[in-house]
Amino acid sequence: MPFILRKALKESNQLGMVLAFGQLSVLEICSVFHGAALKAETPCERVAVLQTDRQITDDLGRIAGIHKCAPLTMAEGGGPADAREFVEVLCRYLEEKSNFAVSGYGLDATEYEALVRVLLDGIRDAGLRKVRLLRPRNNELLSEDILKREALDVMAFPYHDGIALGPTAWVPDSTSMRSRGVGRPVPRSEISLSPRLARTLINLAGLQSGEALLDPFCGSGTILAEAFTESLYCIGFDSSAARVHETVRNLRWLGALEGTSFHVRKGDARDLKRSLRGSKVDGVVTEPVLLPAFEARPKTATAEELVNNAGEVYSRALDSMADSVRRGGRIVVVVPVIQTMDGEEVVLSLDARDLGLRLYQPGPVGFEYPVRLSFETTRWVRRAVYVFESPL
Repeated sequence: MPFILRKALKESNQLGMVLAFGQLSVLEICSVFHGAALKAETPCERVAVLQTDRQITDDLGRIAGIHKCAPLTMAEGGGPADAREFVEVLCRYLEEKSNFAVSGYGLDATEYEALVRVLLDGIRDAGLRKVRLLRPRNNELLSEDILKREALDVMAFPYHDGIALGPTAWVPDSTSMRSRGVGRPVPRSEISLSPRLARTLINLAGLQSGEALLDPFCGSGTILAEAFTESLYCIGFDSSAARVHETVRNLRWLGALEGTSFHVRKGDARDLKRSLRGSKVDGVVTEPVLLPAFEARPKTATAEELVNNAGEVYSRALDSMADSVRRGGRIVVVVPVIQTMDGEEVVLSLDARDLGLRLYQPGPVGFEYPVRLSFETTRWVRRAVYVFESPL
């Protein structure tokens, strides 16, 4: 787990986090740090600010949906000209010939350039004249470049009436996730979940090591593969025998042992009681794939018809999932959001109140469901997520 400045994280309970999936990442953050989170804000599209009541350094490695994290040492008030106070903080971590960069989020070009100049001049005035300023593309030094260049990266973004600043102290170790995505025997398709997104969804289920996670639409097993790496017992069903075979191949490639680590079979998501033989699981995470691939934006009427047809399968499957999850367990379901040629969005909506389920609200933010994903590269079909909870 690449801590760059572990000590810095212990100096502040107010953290800036760069989001991989927008509001879904905020939901994950609040879920993982539930109980410790006092306040969560989104001052700009790419960044969330989390205020906690205790140090959460050791738990950061569980978060999948963020790109970097920085303790905020200048949280509000003032603009670029007042950033000189922050230079003293930077100089604790800089040496001669260190690489230095500023990653600006939600700042206009003038603000960004003024901030860079103030910080660099302050560093020079402090006697560190050989510090190298990196000029990242789009004013953001990516997490892999922070590690590769061994750079001190400063996060900067609008916050309240000023600019928040903080040295990037932690980035996720995405190497292993990337290798699982590209190296497995059956690669994922263009529309499949990425390992990072799959891990984010699994975190929303709130499971502990050894507990059973079910994916009743397992496909080629991306969700189950990430669940296995989290030491969960993986149960998967799919209506396609070929897909079941792909999942088994991918799990075995990771070293999973059938019966000990996973149970994957052909089965109907609408009749899980039969597939599970009446047993219960600890949580469900799934993305049904029930829509055709679009080469262009469909008409709104076409999108509505497709979503309505898919909705029937979703509803029956959700009924079956609700009957198969233990009390207190969560059900995480991805639904499609179709962008139409009429400029509309058609989203598949789910209502589980009649099933005895409630929408999961980890606090301190009230989330509006379905929670949308941001920054996806998919074209006409995007994703949103429901998290339901079975009452104790």
